[in-house]
Amino acid sequence: MALSGYLWFSKSNLQKTHNSLTGENMELEKLHTELDLEYKTALQDLEDLRGDNQELNELIENQKADLAKQKKRISGLIWTEREMGKAREEIANMQLVANQYVSEINLLKTKNQELTSQNANLTEANTNMSEEIIVNKKKINNLDSVKTILVSQTEELSAVKEVLAEKVDMAEAIKINSIEVKGFDINNKGDYKQKNKASKIDVLRACFRTETNMVVPAGEEEFFVTFVSPGGETLYVEELGSGTMINKLDGQTVRYTASGSVEYQNEDLDACLDWKPNFQLAKGVYKVHMYNNGFNVGNGEFTLK
Repeated sequence: MALSGYLWFSKSNLQKTHNSLTGENMELEKLHTELDLEYKTALQDLEDLRGDNQELNELIENQKADLAKQKKRISGLIWTEREMGKAREEIANMQLVANQYVSEINLLKTKNQELTSQNANLTEANTNMSEEIIVNKKKINNLDSVKTILVSQTEELSAVKEVLAEKVDMAEAIKINSIEVKGFDINNKGDYKQKNKASKIDVLRACFRTETNMVVPAGEEEFFVTFVSPGGETLYVEELGSGTMINKLDGQTVRYTASGSVEYQNEDLDACLDWKPNFQLAKGVYKVHMYNNGFNVGNGEFTLK
């Protein structure tokens, strides 16, 4: 009787264990099916993006290989380690990675389309230039080969391109209508008081009024001011914001005393730039030069006694 009871108890426990394992295996199988579905969906999404671009196709293959590694690792979590919670987290992470891959491919395809469009425009422009070269070729009697003509046209087009680029840059420079420079003394309370005596100057303030320039996109614009002493030297202290720039008109390096940005809205603008010298200024007539977009856009002068 006791033996029968023991056997019944053991059988009952075995049945519970079997049922538990069966339930767990079903959960594992369900999770593996979910993994397989997400993996195949991710692969199909990438395959749908395949096209004629070899570099993009190679990238897609690399991304598919990465996803395969992730799937293999997650399968190990499911069947070997039986870590269902961690496996679910990794499946969710694989979905995120797959979405990022698709977004990356779409972005690259968009950029390639833009480049293709640009190349088409360039091809059309080159076709127009070729027609112009043929017309001009007939007008040139002192050239004896097509090669010489093409070289000449190329040099001419390069020169025109440089001139046009320079004109565009110059057109985008915001001209200055007026410049006024005042000196200020700063008292112990931090108040500014206008002075024109060199020994009393703590701050030079260059106030200027711009012209309206509809070519320039609205937004932040940087202006540079150069103060030239009566002795002909640029007031220049690096630690106080002075620096150098290239004058696009002649390619020369120009020293500037100070710079500052303003919010330009394609209309006349009043603004000021302050500079605080850390040395006593000399008496005499100072010259002022303003720059924007690499061009000299205004000049003036002021006198300190």
